[in-house]
Amino acid sequence: MSAYSAKRVKESEGKGDVSGRPIQPPIKCPECSSQKIWKDGRYRNRQRYKCSNCFHRFVGLEIEFNVTSQSITDSHSAEDVSDSFVLSSSKELFKSFPFKFGEYVTSHKSSNAEENLNILRPYNRGQANPLQRQIEGRQTSSLTLQEFKGKMLEFAFYLKKNGKKQTTIKGHSGNLKNLYNSGATLFDPESVKETVALKECSNGTKRTLTYTYINFAKFLKIELPEMPDYKQESKLPFIPTESELNMLIGCAGPKLQPYLQTLKETGARSGEISAIKWIDIDFQRRIITINNAEKGSRPRQIEISEKLLTMLKRIPQTQNLVFEKNANKRMRKNFHSTRARLAFRTQNRRIKSIHLHSFRHWFACMLYHHTKNIMLVKQKLGHRSITSTQVYVQLLETSGKEEYVSKTATSIEEMTKLIEQGYEYVTDTRIGEISYKLFRKKKLWHPN
Repeated sequence: MSAYSAKRVKESEGKGDVSGRPIQPPIKCPECSSQKIWKDGRYRNRQRYKCSNCFHRFVGLEIEFNVTSQSITDSHSAEDVSDSFVLSSSKELFKSFPFKFGEYVTSHKSSNAEENLNILRPYNRGQANPLQRQIEGRQTSSLTLQEFKGKMLEFAFYLKKNGKKQTTIKGHSGNLKNLYNSGATLFDPESVKETVALKECSNGTKRTLTYTYINFAKFLKIELPEMPDYKQESKLPFIPTESELNMLIGCAGPKLQPYLQTLKETGARSGEISAIKWIDIDFQRRIITINNAEKGSRPRQIEISEKLLTMLKRIPQTQNLVFEKNANKRMRKNFHSTRARLAFRTQNRRIKSIHLHSFRHWFACMLYHHTKNIMLVKQKLGHRSITSTQVYVQLLETSGKEEYVSKTATSIEEMTKLIEQGYEYVTDTRIGEISYKLFRKKKLWHPN
């Protein structure tokens, strides 16, 4: 969603905003044509924008629609602006502007305005939202924005009293907001069922939205009809390569870098990493304890490398938490910015598919392929059920060779010591008059 779309005021009957101006179309980046534009301060008393896709900064077009030279009858509706008016008067409109469209902040060179006439295309809110047309005309009363905010706050407090965690409350609030913005009448279960059914999303998302509304209906004591049971599609997780993860860590800043390295070496969730305290780190034994496990997982201890230990020692110990307060939200935003910058520079589409949870998938996949021990993977991830861990068994093995450490023994004492260390007997060999027994053990794998 663009900056204009994010800031757009809710219209009544689809006829422009509260100031009487027609809705302005979304802004596109002149470099990559992306609509993911964010405001980035002002430049010479004009609004400056920044593209979140290619990080190009430019000065946008600020059109005043109350032009005295061209009066538009009933300017509250964008439908009244015909195609012929746009094509005939667009050049005159641009000539009257004190600046040109698409001016680069870095080079201060203006682009040709005539190449960007498509931004003046007629915009109809009703046509842009087909879902809104499907649910119009319902007789049940819908909540206003202020009433919805009040109900959502009461619902969040209701979940808090029932022992739900903050992450669960945040997820339910986001799903409820999604239903409200999609036009669902929250007091009408049939409206919610119709809205969810018409949404273009996966069955997993529809299942989550339905579950949230069931809890919301219990809070409001609404009698529910039979709700649909959406079956979630089973998909294998996306597993990035180690080089791709290392590139992301290398491009990260001084605060994000140890956060991502901790995700890579521990296989923990981002919320669990954000809750790590200094007392949970044993610098002598190089062990991190995950005490605040999420989603009902078990607490666990993970051995870390000297590289990560050095990164953690550079962080000032000014508070109990290793990372700053609300680190999950801040680090996630910083990670998305770093990921977009790296994907644009390397032109690697796989980079954009990497999420913070992808580090956990990579850790589990590599740990299983190097150890072939599904119970060890279950213990390291903190799973309570082996069913959650078995998904990594289905993934293709990325390393075809198994690496071993080999030892030889010539006496009973040496053989006993090797067996106690976990070595297994392989074969005998004789060199001259001395007989040797060969032992081997798989190399221990640890992410670097």
